[in-house]
Amino acid sequence: MPRKPAATYTTSTSTTELKPTKSRPPVPNGVTSVIKELWQAAVNLRGSIEPADYKRFVLPIIFLRFLSLRYEKRHQELARLIRDPQSEYFGYNDALTDPDEYLSAGAFVLPEDARWDNIVKIARADDIKIRLDNILELLEKTYPDRLRGLLPRIYANSNLDRESVANLINLFSRETFSQDHDGEDLIGRVYEYFIGEFASSEGKRGGEYFTPSSIVRLLVAMLEPKEGIVFDPCCGSGGMFVQSDLFTHHSHRLSFVGQESKEFTYRLCRMNLFIHGLDGDIQLGNSYTNDKHASLRADYILANPPFNDGSKGENGWGATSILDKDPRLKIGAETVPLSARNANTMWMLHFLHHLKEGGTAGFVMATGELSNSEIARLAVRKALVEHDYVDCIVQLTGQLFANTQIPCCLWLLSKNRGGSNGFRRRKGEILFIDGRKLGALIPGSRKQKQLSEDDLARVATVYHQFRCEGDPPGASGFCKVATLDEVREHNHVLTPGRYVGSEDGDAEDDAFDGQMSTLTDTLRAQMIESTRLQAAIRRAMRGLGYEL
Repeated sequence: MPRKPAATYTTSTSTTELKPTKSRPPVPNGVTSVIKELWQAAVNLRGSIEPADYKRFVLPIIFLRFLSLRYEKRHQELARLIRDPQSEYFGYNDALTDPDEYLSAGAFVLPEDARWDNIVKIARADDIKIRLDNILELLEKTYPDRLRGLLPRIYANSNLDRESVANLINLFSRETFSQDHDGEDLIGRVYEYFIGEFASSEGKRGGEYFTPSSIVRLLVAMLEPKEGIVFDPCCGSGGMFVQSDLFTHHSHRLSFVGQESKEFTYRLCRMNLFIHGLDGDIQLGNSYTNDKHASLRADYILANPPFNDGSKGENGWGATSILDKDPRLKIGAETVPLSARNANTMWMLHFLHHLKEGGTAGFVMATGELSNSEIARLAVRKALVEHDYVDCIVQLTGQLFANTQIPCCLWLLSKNRGGSNGFRRRKGEILFIDGRKLGALIPGSRKQKQLSEDDLARVATVYHQFRCEGDPPGASGFCKVATLDEVREHNHVLTPGRYVGSEDGDAEDDAFDGQMSTLTDTLRAQMIESTRLQAAIRRAMRGLGYEL
Protein backbone atom coordinates (compact mmCIF):
# COMPACT_ATOMS: atom_id res chain seq x y z
CA MET A 1 0.00 0.00 0.00
CA PRO A 2 1.28 3.52 -0.75
CA ARG A 3 2.45 5.39 2.29
CA LYS A 4 0.37 8.30 3.54
CA PRO A 5 2.26 11.57 3.73
CA ALA A 6 1.77 14.01 6.52
CA ALA A 7 -0.61 16.84 5.75
CA THR A 8 2.21 19.30 6.18
CA TYR A 9 5.93 18.92 6.57
CA THR A 10 8.22 20.75 8.95
CA THR A 11 11.99 20.48 8.78
CA SER A 12 14.36 20.20 11.71
CA THR A 13 16.47 22.30 12.65
CA SER A 14 34.26 36.65 -3.57
CA THR A 15 35.74 38.18 -1.08
CA THR A 16 38.80 37.28 0.92
CA GLU A 17 37.66 39.29 3.94
CA LEU A 18 36.37 37.42 6.96
CA LYS A 19 33.34 39.13 8.36
CA PRO A 20 31.00 38.61 11.25
CA THR A 21 28.16 36.94 9.75
CA LYS A 22 24.79 36.71 8.55
CA SER A 23 23.19 33.40 9.39
CA ARG A 24 24.62 30.05 8.40
CA PRO A 25 23.14 26.79 9.63
CA PRO A 26 20.25 27.79 11.91
CA VAL A 27 21.09 27.43 15.56
CA PRO A 28 18.74 27.43 18.54
CA ASN A 29 18.09 30.88 20.00
CA GLY A 30 19.77 29.96 23.29
CA VAL A 31 23.19 29.57 21.70
CA THR A 32 22.99 31.86 18.67
CA SER A 33 24.57 34.84 20.39
CA VAL A 34 27.29 32.65 21.91
CA ILE A 35 28.29 31.20 18.53
CA LYS A 36 28.26 34.59 16.79
CA GLU A 37 30.39 36.04 19.56
CA LEU A 38 32.90 33.21 19.17
CA TRP A 39 33.03 33.75 15.41
CA GLN A 40 33.61 37.49 15.80
CA ALA A 41 36.37 36.84 18.31
CA ALA A 42 38.04 34.36 15.95
CA VAL A 43 37.82 36.89 13.09
CA ASN A 44 39.54 39.50 15.25
CA LEU A 45 42.43 37.10 15.86
CA ARG A 46 43.05 36.36 12.19
CA GLY A 47 45.55 39.14 11.50
CA SER A 48 46.94 38.92 7.97
CA ILE A 49 46.11 35.23 7.44
CA GLU A 50 43.89 34.55 4.41
CA PRO A 51 40.53 32.89 5.20
CA ALA A 52 41.44 29.85 3.06
CA ASP A 53 44.50 29.32 5.29
CA TYR A 54 42.97 30.46 8.58
CA LYS A 55 40.34 27.71 8.64
CA ARG A 56 43.15 25.13 8.49
CA PHE A 57 44.38 26.37 11.88
CA VAL A 58 41.09 27.17 13.62
CA LEU A 59 39.09 24.01 12.88
CA PRO A 60 41.68 21.52 14.25
CA ILE A 61 41.78 23.50 17.52
CA ILE A 62 37.99 23.21 17.77
CA PHE A 63 38.43 19.48 17.14
CA LEU A 64 40.98 19.19 19.96
CA ARG A 65 38.56 21.00 22.27
CA PHE A 66 35.82 18.58 21.24
CA LEU A 67 37.96 15.53 22.04
CA SER A 68 38.70 16.90 25.50
CA LEU A 69 35.08 17.79 26.22
CA ARG A 70 33.96 14.29 25.28
CA TYR A 71 36.70 12.76 27.43
CA GLU A 72 35.88 14.98 30.42
CA LYS A 73 32.16 14.29 30.18
CA ARG A 74 32.63 10.52 30.02
CA HIS A 75 35.21 10.61 32.83
CA GLN A 76 32.74 12.44 35.07
CA GLU A 77 29.95 9.97 34.19
CA LEU A 78 32.14 6.97 35.04
CA ALA A 79 33.35 8.57 38.28
CA ARG A 80 29.72 9.11 39.34
CA LEU A 81 28.77 5.51 38.47
CA ILE A 82 31.75 4.13 40.40
CA ARG A 83 30.54 5.97 43.53
CA ASP A 84 26.92 4.83 43.10
CA PRO A 85 26.13 1.64 45.11
CA GLN A 86 23.20 0.97 42.77
CA SER A 87 25.40 0.99 39.67
CA GLU A 88 27.03 -2.04 38.06
CA TYR A 89 30.21 0.08 37.98
CA PHE A 90 30.26 0.52 41.76
CA GLY A 91 33.83 0.23 43.00
CA TYR A 92 35.20 -0.58 39.52
CA ASN A 93 37.92 2.08 39.41
CA ASP A 94 39.61 0.55 36.36
CA ALA A 95 36.70 1.86 34.27
CA LEU A 96 38.26 5.33 34.46
CA THR A 97 41.16 4.18 32.27
CA ASP A 98 39.42 1.54 30.16
CA PRO A 99 39.45 2.71 26.50
CA ASP A 100 36.37 0.60 25.68
CA GLU A 101 34.31 2.43 28.30
CA TYR A 102 35.09 5.70 26.52
CA LEU A 103 34.69 4.43 22.96
CA SER A 104 31.21 3.12 23.78
CA ALA A 105 30.23 6.73 24.49
CA GLY A 106 32.00 8.19 21.44
CA ALA A 107 35.00 9.38 23.45
CA PHE A 108 38.71 8.57 23.70
CA VAL A 109 41.01 8.17 26.65
CA LEU A 110 43.30 11.08 25.87
CA PRO A 111 47.01 11.08 26.61
CA GLU A 112 47.70 13.68 29.32
CA ASP A 113 49.59 15.93 26.91
CA ALA A 114 46.52 16.09 24.62
CA ARG A 115 44.03 17.06 27.32
CA TRP A 116 42.70 20.58 27.14
CA ASP A 117 43.88 21.62 30.61
CA ASN A 118 47.43 20.82 29.53
CA ILE A 119 46.99 22.66 26.20
CA VAL A 120 45.83 25.73 28.15
CA LYS A 121 48.90 25.51 30.42
CA ILE A 122 51.31 25.55 27.46
CA ALA A 123 49.39 28.11 25.37
CA ARG A 124 51.93 30.88 26.05
CA ALA A 125 55.01 28.72 25.59
CA ASP A 126 57.54 29.96 23.03
CA ASP A 127 57.30 26.66 21.19
CA ILE A 128 53.50 26.28 21.37
CA LYS A 129 53.23 25.72 17.60
CA ILE A 130 55.66 22.79 17.75
CA ARG A 131 53.91 21.42 20.82
CA LEU A 132 50.51 21.56 19.11
CA ASP A 133 51.90 19.63 16.17
CA ASN A 134 53.33 17.05 18.57
CA ILE A 135 49.90 16.68 20.21
CA LEU A 136 48.22 16.13 16.85
CA GLU A 137 50.81 13.52 15.94
CA LEU A 138 50.43 11.82 19.34
CA LEU A 139 46.67 11.50 18.88
CA GLU A 140 47.04 9.96 15.44
CA LYS A 141 49.56 7.43 16.76
CA THR A 142 47.38 6.62 19.78
CA TYR A 143 44.25 5.97 17.71
CA PRO A 144 45.48 5.15 14.18
CA ASP A 145 42.31 3.35 13.11
CA ARG A 146 40.12 6.39 13.74
CA LEU A 147 42.43 9.40 13.39
CA ARG A 148 45.13 8.43 10.87
CA GLY A 149 45.59 11.22 8.32
CA LEU A 150 43.14 13.49 10.13
CA LEU A 151 45.53 15.66 12.14
CA PRO A 152 48.68 16.50 10.14
CA ARG A 153 51.42 18.77 11.52
CA ILE A 154 50.41 22.24 10.34
CA TYR A 155 51.35 24.83 12.96
CA ALA A 156 55.15 24.87 13.26
CA ASN A 157 55.81 25.90 9.66
CA SER A 158 52.81 28.22 9.35
CA ASN A 159 52.76 32.01 9.29
CA LEU A 160 50.22 32.08 12.12
CA ASP A 161 52.06 33.85 14.92
CA ARG A 162 52.50 32.39 18.39
CA GLU A 163 50.29 35.01 20.02
CA SER A 164 47.38 34.19 17.70
CA VAL A 165 47.68 30.48 18.50
CA ALA A 166 47.58 31.24 22.23
CA ASN A 167 44.57 33.52 21.82
CA LEU A 168 42.67 30.88 19.84
CA ILE A 169 43.31 28.35 22.60
CA ASN A 170 42.02 30.83 25.18
CA LEU A 171 38.98 31.61 23.02
CA PHE A 172 37.90 27.97 22.97
CA SER A 173 38.62 27.60 26.68
CA ARG A 174 35.63 29.73 27.60
CA GLU A 175 33.39 28.36 30.32
CA THR A 176 30.42 28.33 27.95
CA PHE A 177 31.71 25.11 26.38
CA SER A 178 31.37 23.29 29.68
CA GLN A 179 27.89 24.62 30.43
CA ASP A 180 24.61 22.89 29.69
CA HIS A 181 22.76 24.57 26.82
CA ASP A 182 19.49 22.67 27.22
CA GLY A 183 21.15 19.54 25.88
CA GLU A 184 22.41 21.35 22.77
CA ASP A 185 25.76 20.16 21.36
CA LEU A 186 27.50 23.54 21.37
CA ILE A 187 30.84 22.40 19.99
CA GLY A 188 29.13 20.62 17.06
CA ARG A 189 27.12 23.74 16.28
CA VAL A 190 30.23 25.92 16.51
CA TYR A 191 32.13 23.68 14.10
CA GLU A 192 29.28 23.61 11.57
CA TYR A 193 28.74 27.36 11.86
CA PHE A 194 32.43 28.13 11.41
CA ILE A 195 32.60 25.94 8.29
CA GLY A 196 29.73 27.93 6.79
CA GLU A 197 31.28 31.27 7.65
CA PHE A 198 34.66 30.32 6.25
CA ALA A 199 32.96 29.17 3.04
CA SER A 200 31.05 32.45 2.75
CA SER A 201 34.21 34.47 3.34
CA GLU A 202 36.20 32.54 0.73
CA GLY A 203 33.68 33.21 -2.01
CA LYS A 204 33.90 30.80 -4.94
CA ARG A 205 36.36 28.43 -3.27
CA GLY A 206 34.04 28.09 -0.30
CA GLY A 207 31.39 26.50 -2.49
CA GLU A 208 33.71 23.54 -3.02
CA TYR A 209 33.07 22.26 0.50
CA PHE A 210 29.90 23.88 1.80
CA THR A 211 26.28 23.79 0.58
CA PRO A 212 23.95 26.41 2.11
CA SER A 213 21.98 24.89 4.95
CA SER A 214 18.52 25.66 3.57
CA ILE A 215 19.28 23.77 0.33
CA VAL A 216 20.62 20.76 2.25
CA ARG A 217 17.58 20.72 4.51
CA LEU A 218 15.23 20.95 1.51
CA LEU A 219 16.83 17.94 -0.19
CA VAL A 220 16.70 15.92 3.02
CA ALA A 221 13.10 16.96 3.68
CA MET A 222 12.10 15.79 0.20
CA LEU A 223 13.92 12.45 0.26
CA GLU A 224 13.18 11.61 3.91
CA PRO A 225 16.17 9.28 4.47
CA LYS A 226 15.22 6.92 7.28
CA GLU A 227 17.09 3.65 6.86
CA GLY A 228 19.87 2.41 4.57
CA ILE A 229 22.87 3.90 2.80
CA VAL A 230 23.26 7.62 2.13
CA PHE A 231 25.89 8.30 -0.55
CA ASP A 232 27.52 11.58 -1.55
CA PRO A 233 30.38 11.21 -4.06
CA CYS A 234 31.31 14.92 -3.81
CA CYS A 235 30.71 15.22 -0.08
CA GLY A 236 32.58 18.43 0.79
CA SER A 237 32.41 18.98 4.54
CA GLY A 238 29.70 16.33 5.00
CA GLY A 239 26.64 18.53 5.52
CA MET A 240 24.34 16.09 3.69
CA PHE A 241 25.28 13.36 6.16
CA VAL A 242 24.88 15.52 9.25
CA GLN A 243 21.46 16.80 8.18
CA SER A 244 20.28 13.27 7.29
CA ASP A 245 21.22 12.12 10.78
CA LEU A 246 19.35 15.07 12.32
CA PHE A 247 16.30 14.14 10.26
CA THR A 248 16.24 10.66 11.81
CA HIS A 249 16.80 12.09 15.31
CA HIS A 250 20.11 10.19 15.52
CA SER A 251 18.41 6.82 15.04
CA HIS A 252 21.66 5.17 13.80
CA ARG A 253 19.66 3.46 11.04
CA LEU A 254 21.56 5.26 8.30
CA SER A 255 25.09 4.53 7.11
CA PHE A 256 27.12 7.18 5.32
CA VAL A 257 29.43 6.69 2.36
CA GLY A 258 31.25 9.47 0.53
CA GLN A 259 34.14 10.55 -1.62
CA GLU A 260 35.99 13.86 -1.82
CA SER A 261 38.74 14.93 -4.20
CA LYS A 262 40.47 17.61 -2.10
CA GLU A 263 42.59 16.43 0.79
CA PHE A 264 41.82 19.19 3.30
CA THR A 265 38.09 19.01 2.57
CA TYR A 266 38.28 15.24 3.03
CA ARG A 267 39.74 15.79 6.50
CA LEU A 268 37.14 18.48 7.16
CA CYS A 269 34.35 16.01 6.43
CA ARG A 270 35.82 13.31 8.64
CA MET A 271 36.20 15.74 11.53
CA ASN A 272 32.65 17.01 11.01
CA LEU A 273 31.23 13.48 11.15
CA PHE A 274 33.37 12.65 14.16
CA ILE A 275 32.17 15.73 16.07
CA HIS A 276 28.56 14.82 15.32
CA GLY A 277 29.08 11.25 16.52
CA LEU A 278 28.79 9.68 13.08
CA ASP A 279 30.79 6.96 11.39
CA GLY A 280 31.27 7.14 7.65
CA ASP A 281 33.20 5.42 4.89
CA ILE A 282 34.74 8.55 3.39
CA GLN A 283 37.39 8.06 0.72
CA LEU A 284 39.83 10.48 -0.89
CA GLY A 285 39.86 10.51 -4.68
CA ASN A 286 38.44 11.88 -7.93
CA SER A 287 34.97 10.42 -8.50
CA TYR A 288 35.25 10.87 -12.27
CA THR A 289 38.28 8.70 -12.81
CA ASN A 290 38.90 6.94 -9.49
CA ASP A 291 35.55 5.78 -8.19
CA LYS A 292 36.37 4.43 -4.72
CA HIS A 293 32.92 2.92 -4.28
CA ALA A 294 32.46 1.34 -7.70
CA SER A 295 30.30 -1.54 -6.46
CA LEU A 296 28.16 0.54 -4.11
CA ARG A 297 24.42 0.87 -4.66
CA ALA A 298 22.81 3.37 -2.30
CA ASP A 299 19.28 3.85 -1.00
CA TYR A 300 19.68 7.62 -1.06
CA ILE A 301 22.06 9.90 -2.93
CA LEU A 302 22.33 13.50 -1.74
CA ALA A 303 24.86 15.72 -3.47
CA ASN A 304 25.88 19.15 -4.63
CA PRO A 305 28.47 18.61 -7.39
CA PRO A 306 30.54 21.55 -8.68
CA PHE A 307 28.56 23.62 -11.17
CA ASN A 308 29.69 23.41 -14.81
CA ASP A 309 33.01 21.80 -13.89
CA GLY A 310 35.47 22.02 -16.80
CA SER A 311 33.72 24.82 -18.67
CA LYS A 312 36.47 27.36 -18.04
CA GLY A 313 39.61 25.21 -18.03
CA GLU A 314 41.80 24.66 -21.05
CA ASN A 315 41.42 20.88 -20.95
CA GLY A 316 37.86 20.52 -19.68
CA TRP A 317 37.13 18.18 -16.78
CA GLY A 318 38.82 15.01 -18.06
CA ALA A 319 36.16 13.38 -20.25
CA THR A 320 38.86 11.75 -22.37
CA SER A 321 39.87 9.70 -19.31
CA ILE A 322 36.47 8.00 -19.17
CA LEU A 323 36.53 4.73 -21.12
CA ASP A 324 33.81 4.01 -23.66
CA LYS A 325 32.97 0.80 -21.78
CA ASP A 326 32.53 2.62 -18.45
CA PRO A 327 29.25 1.22 -17.05
CA ARG A 328 28.20 4.66 -15.86
CA LEU A 329 27.63 5.70 -19.49
CA LYS A 330 24.76 3.25 -19.82
CA ILE A 331 21.16 4.32 -19.34
CA GLY A 332 19.22 1.15 -19.89
CA ALA A 333 20.67 -0.37 -23.05
CA GLU A 334 21.65 3.05 -24.37
CA THR A 335 25.21 4.38 -24.22
CA VAL A 336 25.20 8.16 -23.90
CA PRO A 337 27.92 10.65 -24.93
CA LEU A 338 29.83 12.95 -22.58
CA SER A 339 30.32 16.68 -22.85
CA ALA A 340 34.07 17.37 -23.01
CA ARG A 341 33.81 20.75 -21.33
CA ASN A 342 31.03 20.36 -18.79
CA ALA A 343 30.83 17.59 -16.18
CA ASN A 344 27.22 18.19 -15.10
CA THR A 345 25.84 15.20 -16.99
CA MET A 346 28.76 13.00 -15.88
CA TRP A 347 27.64 13.62 -12.32
CA MET A 348 24.07 12.70 -13.21
CA LEU A 349 25.24 9.44 -14.75
CA HIS A 350 27.43 8.76 -11.71
CA PHE A 351 24.48 9.25 -9.36
CA LEU A 352 22.16 7.04 -11.40
CA HIS A 353 24.77 4.27 -11.60
CA HIS A 354 25.16 4.18 -7.81
CA LEU A 355 21.44 4.22 -7.05
CA LYS A 356 19.99 0.88 -6.01
CA GLU A 357 16.60 -0.38 -7.20
CA GLY A 358 13.97 1.38 -5.13
CA GLY A 359 16.30 4.28 -4.29
CA THR A 360 16.10 8.03 -4.96
CA ALA A 361 18.80 10.58 -5.73
CA GLY A 362 18.43 14.29 -5.00
CA PHE A 363 21.09 16.73 -6.14
CA VAL A 364 21.78 20.36 -6.96
CA MET A 365 22.49 21.57 -10.49
CA ALA A 366 22.96 24.86 -12.31
CA THR A 367 19.64 25.86 -13.90
CA GLY A 368 21.12 25.87 -17.38
CA GLU A 369 21.22 22.07 -17.32
CA LEU A 370 17.42 22.02 -17.60
CA SER A 371 17.48 23.34 -21.14
CA ASN A 372 21.02 23.21 -22.53
CA SER A 373 20.99 22.15 -26.19
CA GLU A 374 24.60 20.97 -26.53
CA ILE A 375 24.35 17.58 -28.25
CA ALA A 376 25.91 15.46 -25.50
CA ARG A 377 24.12 17.18 -22.61
CA LEU A 378 20.76 17.08 -24.38
CA ALA A 379 21.29 13.38 -25.11
CA VAL A 380 21.74 12.58 -21.42
CA ARG A 381 18.77 14.67 -20.36
CA LYS A 382 16.59 13.05 -23.03
CA ALA A 383 17.71 9.54 -22.03
CA LEU A 384 16.93 10.18 -18.35
CA VAL A 385 13.44 11.33 -19.31
CA GLU A 386 12.73 8.57 -21.83
CA HIS A 387 13.95 5.83 -19.48
CA ASP A 388 11.60 7.28 -16.84
CA TYR A 389 14.09 8.15 -14.12
CA VAL A 390 13.23 11.86 -13.69
CA ASP A 391 10.83 12.11 -10.74
CA CYS A 392 10.83 15.80 -9.88
CA ILE A 393 12.48 19.08 -10.90
CA VAL A 394 12.55 22.07 -8.55
CA GLN A 395 13.76 25.40 -9.89
CA LEU A 396 15.05 27.74 -7.18
CA THR A 397 15.93 31.39 -7.03
CA GLY A 398 19.40 32.78 -7.59
CA GLN A 399 21.58 34.13 -4.76
CA LEU A 400 21.24 31.06 -2.54
CA PHE A 401 24.99 30.48 -2.75
CA ALA A 402 27.53 32.98 -1.47
CA ASN A 403 30.02 31.91 -4.12
CA THR A 404 27.90 32.27 -7.27
CA GLN A 405 24.81 34.09 -8.44
CA ILE A 406 23.85 31.25 -10.81
CA PRO A 407 20.27 30.14 -10.11
CA CYS A 408 20.17 26.50 -9.11
CA CYS A 409 17.69 23.68 -9.40
CA LEU A 410 17.12 20.35 -7.72
CA TRP A 411 16.87 17.10 -9.66
CA LEU A 412 15.29 14.01 -8.17
CA LEU A 413 15.97 10.76 -10.02
CA SER A 414 14.18 7.66 -8.79
CA LYS A 415 14.25 3.91 -9.26
CA ASN A 416 10.97 3.41 -7.39
CA ARG A 417 8.65 5.04 -9.93
CA GLY A 418 6.98 1.72 -10.58
CA GLY A 419 5.42 1.82 -7.14
CA SER A 420 8.01 0.02 -4.98
CA ASN A 421 9.08 0.83 -1.41
CA GLY A 422 5.60 1.92 -0.40
CA PHE A 423 5.26 4.69 -2.96
CA ARG A 424 2.59 4.92 -5.65
CA ARG A 425 3.22 4.18 -9.34
CA ARG A 426 4.45 7.34 -11.11
CA LYS A 427 5.56 5.99 -14.48
CA GLY A 428 5.23 8.57 -17.26
CA GLU A 429 4.80 11.49 -14.83
CA ILE A 430 7.18 14.25 -13.73
CA LEU A 431 6.49 16.76 -10.97
CA PHE A 432 7.63 20.30 -11.78
CA ILE A 433 7.94 22.92 -9.03
CA ASP A 434 8.79 26.55 -9.77
CA GLY A 435 10.32 27.91 -6.59
CA ARG A 436 11.91 31.01 -8.03
CA LYS A 437 9.76 33.24 -5.86
CA LEU A 438 10.73 31.45 -2.68
CA GLY A 439 13.48 32.66 -0.39
CA ALA A 440 14.46 36.02 1.08
CA LEU A 441 17.68 37.84 1.81
CA ILE A 442 19.52 36.65 4.88
CA PRO A 443 19.22 39.35 7.57
CA GLY A 444 22.21 41.63 7.24
CA SER A 445 23.10 40.51 3.71
CA ARG A 446 22.50 42.42 0.50
CA LYS A 447 23.23 39.56 -1.86
CA GLN A 448 22.58 36.12 -0.35
CA LYS A 449 19.18 34.52 0.17
CA GLN A 450 17.95 31.57 2.16
CA LEU A 451 14.78 29.48 2.10
CA SER A 452 12.46 29.81 5.08
CA GLU A 453 10.98 26.94 7.06
CA ASP A 454 7.64 27.60 5.33
CA ASP A 455 9.36 27.42 1.92
CA LEU A 456 10.92 24.06 2.77
CA ALA A 457 7.63 22.69 4.08
CA ARG A 458 5.70 23.86 1.00
CA VAL A 459 8.03 22.17 -1.50
CA ALA A 460 8.52 18.99 0.54
CA THR A 461 4.79 18.54 1.13
CA VAL A 462 3.98 18.81 -2.59
CA TYR A 463 6.62 16.20 -3.43
CA HIS A 464 5.40 13.81 -0.74
CA GLN A 465 1.84 14.11 -2.04
CA PHE A 466 3.08 13.36 -5.55
CA ARG A 467 4.98 10.26 -4.46
CA CYS A 468 2.34 8.88 -2.13
CA GLU A 469 -1.14 10.05 -3.16
CA GLY A 470 -1.28 11.41 -6.69
CA ASP A 471 -1.33 14.80 -8.34
CA PRO A 472 -0.88 17.48 -5.66
CA PRO A 473 -3.54 20.21 -5.51
CA GLY A 474 -3.17 22.52 -8.49
CA ALA A 475 -1.23 25.69 -7.86
CA SER A 476 -0.86 27.70 -11.05
CA GLY A 477 2.58 29.18 -11.34
CA PHE A 478 4.00 26.88 -8.65
CA CYS A 479 3.63 23.17 -9.44
CA LYS A 480 2.23 20.73 -11.96
CA VAL A 481 2.53 17.05 -12.84
CA ALA A 482 3.36 16.73 -16.55
CA THR A 483 3.30 13.66 -18.78
CA LEU A 484 6.24 12.46 -20.84
CA ASP A 485 4.31 13.44 -23.97
CA GLU A 486 4.18 17.03 -22.73
CA VAL A 487 7.92 16.96 -22.06
CA ARG A 488 8.54 15.63 -25.57
CA GLU A 489 6.49 18.51 -26.99
CA HIS A 490 8.97 20.85 -25.31
CA ASN A 491 11.94 18.97 -26.81
CA HIS A 492 12.88 17.55 -23.40
CA VAL A 493 13.42 20.97 -21.85
CA LEU A 494 12.77 20.58 -18.12
CA THR A 495 12.40 24.22 -17.04
CA PRO A 496 9.42 24.14 -14.62
CA GLY A 497 8.05 27.49 -15.78
CA ARG A 498 7.08 25.94 -19.11
CA TYR A 499 4.76 23.49 -17.39
CA VAL A 500 3.37 25.19 -14.28
CA GLY A 501 1.98 28.27 -16.04
CA SER A 502 4.51 30.88 -14.92
CA GLU A 503 4.28 34.21 -16.70
CA ASP A 504 7.92 33.94 -17.69
CA GLY A 505 7.74 30.21 -18.35
CA ASP A 506 9.92 30.38 -21.45
CA ALA A 507 12.67 32.32 -19.69
CA GLU A 508 15.76 30.22 -19.23
CA ASP A 509 16.54 32.10 -16.03
CA ASP A 510 20.21 31.24 -16.36
CA ALA A 511 22.66 33.78 -15.00
CA PHE A 512 25.67 35.23 -16.78
CA ASP A 513 28.10 32.45 -15.85
CA GLY A 514 25.74 29.77 -17.13
CA GLN A 515 24.97 31.62 -20.36
CA MET A 516 28.64 32.35 -20.99
CA SER A 517 29.51 28.70 -20.47
CA THR A 518 27.05 27.69 -23.20
CA LEU A 519 28.04 30.52 -25.54
CA THR A 520 31.74 29.75 -25.08
CA ASP A 521 31.18 26.09 -25.95
CA THR A 522 29.25 27.11 -29.07
CA LEU A 523 31.87 29.64 -30.16
CA ARG A 524 34.70 27.15 -29.60
CA ALA A 525 32.94 24.57 -31.79
CA GLN A 526 32.31 27.15 -34.49
CA MET A 527 35.96 28.25 -34.48
CA ILE A 528 37.09 24.64 -34.85
CA GLU A 529 34.69 24.20 -37.75
CA SER A 530 35.94 27.46 -39.29
CA THR A 531 39.52 26.20 -39.18
CA ARG A 532 38.47 22.93 -40.82
CA LEU A 533 36.60 24.71 -43.59
CA GLN A 534 39.50 27.09 -44.26
CA ALA A 535 41.85 24.13 -44.64
CA ALA A 536 39.41 22.43 -47.03
CA ILE A 537 39.10 25.59 -49.12
CA ARG A 538 42.90 25.96 -49.34
CA ARG A 539 43.22 22.35 -50.51
CA ALA A 540 40.53 22.90 -53.15
CA MET A 541 42.17 26.10 -54.41
CA ARG A 542 45.57 24.39 -54.48
CA GLY A 543 44.05 21.68 -56.65
CA LEU A 544 43.07 24.40 -59.10
CA GLY A 545 46.60 25.78 -59.10
CA TYR A 546 46.03 28.67 -56.76
CA GLU A 547 47.54 29.37 -53.35
CA LEU A 548 45.76 31.38 -50.66
